Amino acid sequence: MARSWRTTRQIALSGASIAAAMIFAAQPAHAQTAGEGPQDPDQAPGAAEAVLDDVIVTGTSIRGVPPTGSNLISVSREDILTHGGANTPDLSASIPQLSSFNTAPQTSPGTGPGLGSFAPALRGLPATATLPLLNGHRLVGAGVQVTNPDYPLIPNLAVERIEVVADGASSIYGSDAVAGVVNFITRRNVDGVEVSASYGVGDGYQGGNVGVLVGKNWGTGSLLAAYQYSDNDNITGGERDYRVLDYRPWGGVDARPTACAEPNVYPFPTYATPYAYNSATDSFGAAGTLNRCDTGAGADLFPASTIHAGFLSGRQDLGDRATLWGEVLYSDRHDAIRVAPQNVFVYMYCPGLTANPNARCPTGAVHEFVYFNSGQLLGTDHFTNTNDKAVGNSSFGVDFDLPRDLNLTVYGTVDWAKNDSYVFALSQAALQARADIDLDPFGSNTPQSAIDAILAANYFVDITETHDVRAAGAKLDGPLMSLPGGEMRFALGAETRYEAFEQRGYYLSPAFNVSENMERDIGAVYGELFVPLVGAGNEAPLMRSLALSISGRYDHYSDFGSTTNPKIGVTWEPTEGLAVRGSWGTSFRAPGLRQLGATIGSFYTAAAGAAALDASLAGVQTIYLSGGNPDLAPEEATTWSFGFDLTPDALPGFHASLTYYNVDYTDVIASPTLPQVFADPALTNSLVFYDAAYAPGGNPEIDNLLGIAIPSGGSPIAGNPIFVVDRRNQNLSRLTTDGLDFATGYRWTTGFGAVYAGLAGNYVLDYHTRFSPSAPESDVLRLGLSRWTARASLAVDAGSMSAGAFVNYRDGVTNNYSLAAGGTAAYESDPYVTVDLRLSWTLPADGPTDGMVLALMVNDVFDQDPPFFPGSEGVGGPYNVIGRFVSLNLRKAF
Repeated sequence: MARSWRTTRQIALSGASIAAAMIFAAQPAHAQTAGEGPQDPDQAPGAAEAVLDDVIVTGTSIRGVPPTGSNLISVSREDILTHGGANTPDLSASIPQLSSFNTAPQTSPGTGPGLGSFAPALRGLPATATLPLLNGHRLVGAGVQVTNPDYPLIPNLAVERIEVVADGASSIYGSDAVAGVVNFITRRNVDGVEVSASYGVGDGYQGGNVGVLVGKNWGTGSLLAAYQYSDNDNITGGERDYRVLDYRPWGGVDARPTACAEPNVYPFPTYATPYAYNSATDSFGAAGTLNRCDTGAGADLFPASTIHAGFLSGRQDLGDRATLWGEVLYSDRHDAIRVAPQNVFVYMYCPGLTANPNARCPTGAVHEFVYFNSGQLLGTDHFTNTNDKAVGNSSFGVDFDLPRDLNLTVYGTVDWAKNDSYVFALSQAALQARADIDLDPFGSNTPQSAIDAILAANYFVDITETHDVRAAGAKLDGPLMSLPGGEMRFALGAETRYEAFEQRGYYLSPAFNVSENMERDIGAVYGELFVPLVGAGNEAPLMRSLALSISGRYDHYSDFGSTTNPKIGVTWEPTEGLAVRGSWGTSFRAPGLRQLGATIGSFYTAAAGAAALDASLAGVQTIYLSGGNPDLAPEEATTWSFGFDLTPDALPGFHASLTYYNVDYTDVIASPTLPQVFADPALTNSLVFYDAAYAPGGNPEIDNLLGIAIPSGGSPIAGNPIFVVDRRNQNLSRLTTDGLDFATGYRWTTGFGAVYAGLAGNYVLDYHTRFSPSAPESDVLRLGLSRWTARASLAVDAGSMSAGAFVNYRDGVTNNYSLAAGGTAAYESDPYVTVDLRLSWTLPADGPTDGMVLALMVNDVFDQDPPFFPGSEGVGGPYNVIGRFVSLNLRKAF
């Protein structure tokens, strides 16, 4: 399908770093270098690295040209060493535009979509709208139930820098680059050996990593290999005293669970009035009493993880005109995730009416529902889920130097991922089967034989998912013609890609198989033109330079059709030291294979919201469909922006940038909840189907919907009224946001070395969502999104010693919470502010300490609690669950 022009822009968060200092600050990036620059002696003494002339910048396909009209967020090699993160996701915590800013990044927890994946979002947009890259190449998806590309786990020693283009970039990279791209660029041409080891501790937490890198450069080629092992403890809810579940002191509700080790019962005839059981007295409280408890104390806020990561790359000249290259990244991650024990219930007869000697009932009751926590039955405060993820990304190709300074690159990629997930659960049916025999929900008298029978029901999720991506392409770029303002350059390319997703296993029962096989083919052609309209040969007053770039890409998908995405960028320099820039473009995100995949249908006899259609239809059977929808269309975005960069000659070492951005993101894929369906007449009319007396084959519309579902929990009863609610993925939502990105910094020399001060961040002016075209608009800034995020830096370099202090700021969030009296009210949490410190010492360059650097890192120096909110376990907004973390890093180069 053809797309209209959309405006988008690439934005800047810049900063500067002191080369010899181990400081962390965002700095301007102008090129994705094909080779690594001279290595700072503090970082890798003894390593010799070559510099290659040809560069390709993130956000463009043309060598030697910056992304016109755009700026980049960059994390340099020096910054990476300073940050000292355990892995590449940790490094993202320093970028204010990313949702992972000032947090302890982790893979998606729980049991839902995204389990096992790490995908921070840019500017509050969905995580699936940001495209991660490795050296400019797409990556494979690796999460459960999602197929969007996953962030890579690269050995830290192998990372040269990270470049973020916070701008729609589908005209260059295709799908998923709606909010922007995050490009991880690796080192090359290292000649030597480097080793690194880190270990740190926090409150009830420890973590560390060791790594090694070996590189060899023999003039006509090079080889680099790196490996890293990382391991960290878990942090449970009981280990953090800021967790709150009872919000009555703030006028809120008591949100503590009521399925506890001390059960609550709901006896006949109404089953509406609870009675709290007291094991100490073996008696029940008065009618209306409830036991409440904290079942999340043993569950993880941060899971234990073990990661192995390896990277191998090489290049070899094939004569004077061709270079063979290739790279392989492999990672293996194991997460053990503690979750709260399952809340369960059983239906029991009272003593005298049952053979179960463990039955208990309030006076006068005949039978009852008993609600309790299954941890009591198994003697544990948590269940343990596991996720094992193995990921391989590889690319290879040949660069040909052609006449007239043209370059032809022919390449291929082979990427794959395997994700094994295990989620423990107890069978409700198996529990109920023992309720009249020997189950003891009131104490510890359930015999082991009964527990063994319940566990033998195999009621758990055991799924293996594999992702495969293979691509091949060719790109030609180089000079086109000479103009007075400079050399016009171009790039033309074509690519073909194959994507496949396979799922094997079962959900809660071996009889409920969830096998899926999805695949598709994508073909693309793209082009880009850089036009220097004004330059050194024809500059004039207030027109030092003026450059224009035009790019476009056509993608055809075998499952949903075609999309075309253009982009224009302009950079104007009225005078030296001042650049004004802007860009316009379109972007898209293709539906993930899992979003297009098979549907899971669930059967309910009284689904919430069914009575809203007709209160007289008591007991109506309601079936809702959830999961994939083959009729999905791509998500689309229109963005535009403008800004400036200031680097005045009169004040060397100073820089400042400001960018305004505007994003209109439409057809966002969402799955409506039942309340949303029944509250919105337009959704009710399009997604709810009714038959007064269902008969198989009698209603083609309903039969078609039921035919694409996998039944889970029963089948429709012929002759009865039926509602079918289509809750599958739909192109429903719209997001609109605008804001400012800013950065400023100043570096000056002193008699003892150098000093740097900087500030960079993001300010959201407006952010609104509309769940469906007929739904009311919602202000996201009043629904949990921070308006401000910023990072301030102050660093000093004094010979062999360097130090830095960093202040991380996230504005407080406003959101609604439930009131005990009914309804909701808004609550504004305080800002979340943390301070980090860095100190490094380059040891004497003689003897065994030659090439050795010792660094101390302290994150969250004051161990700041997250801001309070009367909901969400008392936490208002994203935060760093680890708190104060003190670590030492030792690295050495040979």
